[in-house]
Amino acid sequence: MCGRAEGAVPGLRGSALRRANLRALMPIALLAMLSTLARGDEPRAFEPGRLERVEALADPMLKGEIATYYTPGYERRAKALQRLLSGELRFSRRELHCGPPLTLAVLDKEQWGRAERQLPYPMPSVDGDPPVVLMPANWGEAEAFFPKRASASDRVIQAIGAHGLTWQEANHRAGDTIGGHEVGHAVIKACGVVAGTRWMNELLASYVLYAYLQRERGDLLWLVDDVLAGTDAGPPQQHVSLDDFESMYMQLLASEGANYDWYQREFLRQVKRVYKHHGIGFLRKVRTAFAGAQYEFAALGNAETLRRLDAIDPGFSAWAAALASLPRAPRLSTAQ
Repeated sequence: MCGRAEGAVPGLRGSALRRANLRALMPIALLAMLSTLARGDEPRAFEPGRLERVEALADPMLKGEIATYYTPGYERRAKALQRLLSGELRFSRRELHCGPPLTLAVLDKEQWGRAERQLPYPMPSVDGDPPVVLMPANWGEAEAFFPKRASASDRVIQAIGAHGLTWQEANHRAGDTIGGHEVGHAVIKACGVVAGTRWMNELLASYVLYAYLQRERGDLLWLVDDVLAGTDAGPPQQHVSLDDFESMYMQLLASEGANYDWYQREFLRQVKRVYKHHGIGFLRKVRTAFAGAQYEFAALGNAETLRRLDAIDPGFSAWAAALASLPRAPRLSTAQ
């Protein structure tokens, strides 16, 4: 994001966060959950001084469009992430004429704890002024955040095999695109867009990343299509509407990971549908429709947000109605 976060999300620290880890979240759910933690949509502020804490580590630094600090021993990984995220930033500046100055820190588990004292390793995030993207140096230290192979559909397994990767390798590479989603949030804010709802905020960040991959990194697009969003529809969810997402946001985030994951896949499907018709032009029109807002973040409401998006693409309200009409799973007993 461009500028420091307004606040951190309460409710995912302590036992709730440990439960989230134990659920072994799917990457697309992790992607959205982590960026939400980083943006801080709730009142409690993030601790200031992330860049200063990173610099105090006295790590090596790669010069470039995105200055990149890294834990010694991880130069190769730092260079790869710098290339990926710098490409997205250049793309956004060229196509949208906006993009914040960014710093990247690629840290191991020990250094992470000294640079980021609110989010546990390996939760990627963007925070600070100027903003700092924090990415893990080693996904292998965080296997619990990735799904088990047994949970994947045949289509996902076949796609990974076709690319000559192991299950672990594919998930780690997909995890790296979380950084691109974070850059997407930073770009959207730098463009002056104030998302009217939380779901719009997630959708736009994924749109920036998806547009970049479509235009310039087609070699990585399958990671989004097949790994991040490749899970089949699965059983009905208890919450399916955009109204549910807004009103039960914290509950979904903290304790209903599978349902949250489902929402993120639906947002990405909508991104892909809209991109097919509008390409990068959609983001330019969103910038006009939602810039200079006289409302707080996520305070516009679903009806007005959909009305403005329908003026750009008439399919948004129909999409929202289709989600709301889906069958719902039975409500779980509070005693469970």
